[in-house]
Amino acid sequence: MTYWITVCGYLVFIGAGIGAWLVTKRRNSNTASIGKLFDRVMHHRATRVAIMIAWWWVGWHFLVNEVHR
Repeated sequence: MTYWITVCGYLVFIGAGIGAWLVTKRRNSNTASIGKLFDRVMHHRATRVAIMIAWWWVGWHFLVNEVHR
């Protein structure tokens, strides 16, 4: 039973992603595409540094920590 709940959950996320992508492809859409969103976010140096620190933190706590246990 939990297998099918998990599969349906993943299918819902895939469907939501495809739906969001289709919304961004309309001609008169006010919703930005993922590429435009990343361009806007990565425009500022402070944001790039914050993202690098966040990825470092994730890597340190979830990858390096597993090796030492």
